[in-house]
Amino acid sequence: MSNDLYFSVLAITAFFALIIVGIVVYFAIKDRNDTAETLGAPIVGWVPLELGWSVIPFFISISIFVWASIALFHMARRP
Repeated sequence: MSNDLYFSVLAITAFFALIIVGIVVYFAIKDRNDTAETLGAPIVGWVPLELGWSVIPFFISISIFVWASIALFHMARRP
């Protein structure tokens, strides 16, 4: 059970790391020749996006915590 937890956390970490690296590389290639004309432009937020990248990692971390707690209780329980 703890091996499954370890490899699941490793897979989640690798998945998000690859997504972040891909996005950084994409924007680095896409915006490499842009001039600095848009540096003073106002930043406009989008509430669903803000909620999404706050709520989704929260639920992922809570599920990992619950899974780890269950694994710990199973390992600590006497046979």
